[in-house]
Amino acid sequence: MKEKLQNAMQTFARSIIQPVMFMAVTGIIIALAAIFKLEAMPKFVQDVGNLFFTVLSSGIIGQLSVIFCVGISAAIAKKHKTDAAILGISVYLIFLYTNNFWLNFTHRLAKAGSQGLFGTGQSMVLGIQVTDMGVFLGIILGCLVGYFINRWGGVKFHKYFASYEGTKFVFLLLIFTTIILAILVTYIWPPINALVSSTVKLMGTSGAVGLFAYGFLNRMLLPIGMHHLLWMPLYYSPLGGTAMIAGKSYSGALNIFLAEVGNISKVHSMDWSIGFLVNFGYIFLPIGIALAFIKTAKPENKAKVKGLVIPAVMTAMLAGITEPIEFMFLFISPILWLAHGIIYGLGLVIPHIFGLKIMVGNVIETIMYCIAIPMRLGHQWLIIPIGILMVVIEYFAFKFLILKFNIPTVGREEELVGDEALKTTGSEVISTNDTNAQMSDLIKGLGGASNIQNLENCYSRLRIDVRDISKIDLNLIKQFPSSGVINKKNNIQIVIGPGVESTRDELDSYIAGLGTKDY
Repeated sequence: MKEKLQNAMQTFARSIIQPVMFMAVTGIIIALAAIFKLEAMPKFVQDVGNLFFTVLSSGIIGQLSVIFCVGISAAIAKKHKTDAAILGISVYLIFLYTNNFWLNFTHRLAKAGSQGLFGTGQSMVLGIQVTDMGVFLGIILGCLVGYFINRWGGVKFHKYFASYEGTKFVFLLLIFTTIILAILVTYIWPPINALVSSTVKLMGTSGAVGLFAYGFLNRMLLPIGMHHLLWMPLYYSPLGGTAMIAGKSYSGALNIFLAEVGNISKVHSMDWSIGFLVNFGYIFLPIGIALAFIKTAKPENKAKVKGLVIPAVMTAMLAGITEPIEFMFLFISPILWLAHGIIYGLGLVIPHIFGLKIMVGNVIETIMYCIAIPMRLGHQWLIIPIGILMVVIEYFAFKFLILKFNIPTVGREEELVGDEALKTTGSEVISTNDTNAQMSDLIKGLGGASNIQNLENCYSRLRIDVRDISKIDLNLIKQFPSSGVINKKNNIQIVIGPGVESTRDELDSYIAGLGTKDY
């Protein structure tokens, strides 16, 4: 039972990240649109900014629920992914119209007030007034569709009824299930919504304690790839707060912030939820870690260590992917990882204390938001001094622990240096073999193509489900260029970093080209 639950959580964690992967693009364009909308800009440029902000704000941020539904449906479905996406949008529409019909039939449609439907427990979704579930609606329906396709997508009937088998039969089941769910939600969701509101209120009043807990747990869950289940709801659901901005309601810390960026002339103070977005773990903490590694490395290895850590730091700063630098010590020393988690949490608390009110992500995002948000609102001048402070804290903490406990971080090994040290620490391996040879070794390490049950990717990792764990050869898998390999029973995670999607496509193509051969 425990193993099934863990597998379900892993599947959910990797599927829910698929729709979110496109939000980084949305955020950058909204920030650029906000700059275009500044009063100093020519009228034409302001109009272009309004165009992009309106389209992305209403078309993406305002419709995240349906995007989640379609994305999660396709991600969870092991087969028939195109059908899953079609069923996802179909089920979503069935739910909306059923829910609206039942609210109207039972005379419970709320009346809009001075702030629209805000605070009534109902909202407009795709022009239809329904029970307000935010992105939870898309998540629930996406999981439902994915489960039904995996469970009954292979059903076969007599040839005379073949047109109703497989995913068509699944659709039949989903129609009735969704109608029942849409009706039940009108009674069940209001108390759930009240509980969510109470939780958000508690988080909003807990201040530094809540931010530290969030930051610390965020790192503690990273090794098993479950940190998405922590930050995603805070970024995109009512758990991250709800605010009225320029007459519209937005839920989720990132959604609220992006709405504020696009309507900055109408914002008098940044919402409290910004605390979840002020993250010094991308730009500054990796610098402190790298400096500590270089300082504590043996003199003869310092040049090699610089060659390892500098690209890893640049990956974190520019792409927002921290695994390459963090995986250099994650599996070597739990003490260092615990210290990093504590400092990571402090990296959210300290900005909160000093009043920094702007999202701090990777370098590109941060610069864009610094330009788009007035200094009086964001206090972005604090980024550099606080950033330097975080670098100093991380550096001295790591230096002290490494020397105190003689931790064999990169460059401190007695005999293993160069490529061998690199493989041992889980940092990026540069192979001289060609791509096909690398792919062949990886497939062999995974027990052959027939042993691969499912292959997906998130921001930085290949996530592979295997049928028989006894066929796995971890030593062979670790020869594949990566920043580390995580073995969670039947789930193998290979940390690639930037370019993971290209690697996944190449692997898919290679497996398809094997034909009947196993490897």
